[in-house]
Amino acid sequence: MKRNIIILAAVALIFSGCRKQADYHPYIGETSDLAYNSYSTQFEYLWKCISTGYVFWDVDKTDWDNVYDEYMPKFLDLDNKHEAGQDVTLNDLDALYRGVFGGMIDHHMKVYVKNLFPSSSDTITKLTVRPGQMEVEKRDYYIEPREEEQSHLLEFLSGMEAVYDIEVHESATAPVEELNNTVTYHYFLIRLADGRKIPYLWQSMAALTPMLRDSSSPAYDLLDHWMKAITEMPREQLAGIILDNRANSGGYQDDLDYLVGTFLDEKTEIFKTRYKEGPGRYEHSAWSPYYIYPQSKYHRDITAENIPYVVICDINSVSMGEIEPTAIKAVLPTSHIIGERTFGGTGPLQPATSINLNYGGPFGDISTMSHYIYTSTFESNIGGAVHEGIGLTPDQVVLRKDHNGDFKPQLDAAIEYIQGIH
Repeated sequence: MKRNIIILAAVALIFSGCRKQADYHPYIGETSDLAYNSYSTQFEYLWKCISTGYVFWDVDKTDWDNVYDEYMPKFLDLDNKHEAGQDVTLNDLDALYRGVFGGMIDHHMKVYVKNLFPSSSDTITKLTVRPGQMEVEKRDYYIEPREEEQSHLLEFLSGMEAVYDIEVHESATAPVEELNNTVTYHYFLIRLADGRKIPYLWQSMAALTPMLRDSSSPAYDLLDHWMKAITEMPREQLAGIILDNRANSGGYQDDLDYLVGTFLDEKTEIFKTRYKEGPGRYEHSAWSPYYIYPQSKYHRDITAENIPYVVICDINSVSMGEIEPTAIKAVLPTSHIIGERTFGGTGPLQPATSINLNYGGPFGDISTMSHYIYTSTFESNIGGAVHEGIGLTPDQVVLRKDHNGDFKPQLDAAIEYIQGIH
């Protein structure tokens, strides 16, 4: 075996063009009889799958061929190390895969890889690489730890009555079975000094659709109250609308029907998507428009009435948590985005329950194939731009800055903006 590895290394280094042919490899819905027997074959398989199935090759500047040339010898070194009876630790493997995937712009991407020959010193055998998280941690406004942001924000929201004049406060937490998660909402009716009001909603994830379509949902009444406040309150009483998407982890694309369609009078294209329809890196489908339609139950023409619609977002607004404000900004003239540049994961993913009909999206099985790669199925174009790996830059940048509950400046800025309209 060792001789074969050495020969393969020579071929890889001398005739590197051979590996660029990147034959198509199986994705979800297909099977594979691949049996890994070396670190180099594991890496080569993943490299080929990304080469044929990654949807962002038109905008990702990673030199994927150079990645192969640089890292294949390093994985071959791990093979040699293992065959010499030396331990290959998870840290050894993690360092290589962070280099391989760390520069990818897909901010949804999560790479799970098992150590084929676990070291006796390792307490865990699976590594996780998140390119998006690696990128945002380099931003000068990043605050650690990201995982605590939602709990810090909830702490702030629980004390809102002590900070603002609150006429109504409703909270609800409900299960979202399809997403295997729970969603939390806070609805406030903020009263200004002149008596006008601002209906405010914070959502931990984008899951209005299942809640508003099921009147028995624990969150139905709260969301119905917010929707009715923003659509039925007399204009002289309604100062503006605030949607708070900070620390929003994403969810349902159909939520745009409520958050945007409510304010439209005709069918409107919100964005375009496309997918990989062939194994070549640039074999994309045509761009397909995604439309939303006016709502019958909730409706108001905020453009005609010049009602400000403010969305607050931050570095932890991810996926639909950032697609929502991007789409709102692209379509509604009275919208205004406040906060921080968002996470940058705007490529939709195909639900696990769907039949995979294209060459992209998540692939693998961590239990049977020693890897699972979670990656976007679609590329999205919103407002004429692909925001993947970049995120949405708000109209008005207001940073959170620290972990001392300092969420108030962003909400202050939203309220001040609304007050300045009239």
